[in-house]
Amino acid sequence: MRKQQKILSILLVVLLIISAGWIWLMMRPTQKSVTTDRIVATTNAQVQVFNKLDVPLVGVATPGNKQTLPKQYRNLPKVGNHVAPNLEKIGQLKPDLVYLDAAIADDYQQKLNSDNIKHQQLDFNKLADLQSAITKLGTTYHKEDAAKKLNAQLDMPTKHPKNRPNVLLLMGMPGGSFLVGTQNSYVGDLINRAGGHVIGSGSSPFVAMNAEQIAQAKPTVIITMAHAMPKNVFKSFDSLFKQSNWQSIPAVQEGHVYQANEPIFSMTANLNAPAAYKQIQTWLNK
Repeated sequence: MRKQQKILSILLVVLLIISAGWIWLMMRPTQKSVTTDRIVATTNAQVQVFNKLDVPLVGVATPGNKQTLPKQYRNLPKVGNHVAPNLEKIGQLKPDLVYLDAAIADDYQQKLNSDNIKHQQLDFNKLADLQSAITKLGTTYHKEDAAKKLNAQLDMPTKHPKNRPNVLLLMGMPGGSFLVGTQNSYVGDLINRAGGHVIGSGSSPFVAMNAEQIAQAKPTVIITMAHAMPKNVFKSFDSLFKQSNWQSIPAVQEGHVYQANEPIFSMTANLNAPAAYKQIQTWLNK
């Protein structure tokens, strides 16, 4: 009898411990899935990243030509593009946090500060910057696993061929002027990873070079981009390459001149990086 009572007492203690554990689990404070509730993304690249991380937004960048919004954001208010965000509309959304493009954030910080709108910069200048930003966002919004998975998809190996082709990256602007991309630009970095040698040098993403300097570098591949108004810019490039001082350049002579078009290519890093990298490899292999 005493043995049975002892067993019952032990079972009662065990049940009390288990019950206490369940009560503690149910009553403890739960960790919020996000640190802010009302988030506005002001670039299409940001919107695509937040979609992959499954972070709710209340306002999104207005998609440009050939750009589409993820399904979960299509009915949200559009706040303009990163070059000209609609600050009044952003304010009307009463956001807890607005994400800005680090490259041009200085143009809008003062206005947002005066309106007491909290904001942060996201640096997508190069692929490594994009991956670093994804990691930080994953930590902030408790989406670490999704961030790791996304970053794994963006890992681009650096090729080391015996003969690295000299590549000239040209960013054209309306009016016929252009700048030369360096390996510190997003596409220049992809060219370097794909096995090309980027002609432009310097710490800036884009630098000025004249036709004589370019001819001396003897590029065997030319990749052109448009900062805006692509039809006009690429038409200007066609006219430029017909000039005598460009006709002596190997890439022009051999027809290895290519257009880097949106949405696969852009000025800053985005989730189309794998497709852009693959396309550059195809051009270099030719």
